[in-house]
Amino acid sequence: MGGFSEIVLVILSAPFMGPCQHVLLMKARLSHYHVAATPERYWAQAFPNTRMPDVISARFRPVQSGLQCMGSGNKDPRFLYSDFSKENRDPSESTLFLEKDLKVGMNKILYFRKSEFSCASPFLSREVADAIPFSSAELPRILQRFSFPPASSEAVEVGVTLKWCESLEAGEKCLTSLAAMIDYATTSAQDHNITMLRTSINKASVLQAYTAIKVQRVPTKPSSTVCHNMPYPYAVYYCHYIEEGRIYEVSMKAEDGSTVEAIATCHADTKDWAPIPMWFQALPVGKKADQHNYACHFLPDTHVIWASV
Repeated sequence: MGGFSEIVLVILSAPFMGPCQHVLLMKARLSHYHVAATPERYWAQAFPNTRMPDVISARFRPVQSGLQCMGSGNKDPRFLYSDFSKENRDPSESTLFLEKDLKVGMNKILYFRKSEFSCASPFLSREVADAIPFSSAELPRILQRFSFPPASSEAVEVGVTLKWCESLEAGEKCLTSLAAMIDYATTSAQDHNITMLRTSINKASVLQAYTAIKVQRVPTKPSSTVCHNMPYPYAVYYCHYIEEGRIYEVSMKAEDGSTVEAIATCHADTKDWAPIPMWFQALPVGKKADQHNYACHFLPDTHVIWASV
């Protein structure tokens, strides 16, 4: 027996306690239940009327020390690599565009990678995630725990993720469990009126021309949250509030006939971002991002937005 019924049973079976002690005991039980709930149950508590998206539910399984399936390019698919790294190497390949150009008929050469979530790094419960070291100082122990050789590409990615998470500013966080993500996303949304948005790709594709056939802005509050999947042996997301940013749902049709329901995020102030400013250097001459002319990009299907509407 658990949850509320367990609390009532404990209180009724302790008649010798005073009313204040009853309240304290109930708070303690509630707190324990709140922390110990499984990720699935925690989701149901937070969003009782919203089905858990497949992008999340597909990642509930035990952590494997060995590689279960190999992704494209001999990369470990558990890490759900982002195409951002490719863009950071060559600013001329930036997929950035200005908000004023985001309209029906916009045409761009793009590559939407379809991620294999069945092989992706899994979500851990909050208790398990909190018990695992998560710092650069503990990198050797972390690599040993997950059986990554120190010289492997996965070890490098783990180190980069830890360094990134340790460099964040106030309000930004790296979150290591679904429960922590829910808490972060619902801090300012007392009614938990949250819609989860992500790019949906119907089939694996190649670099090709895409045309926008539908563009719709999502009316979000500044407390809405965007979470970027980080390369790690279990699910870790770098999350921050959208604040002045703008969100769009964009239907894209490729030259091969395939479609992508893409999420675009648009930003005014990017001067303090790293390494993202490299993207903005690639905007056409005379086209600069500012508070009147936002710079936009599409999110990979590994990233999610918790939209407070």
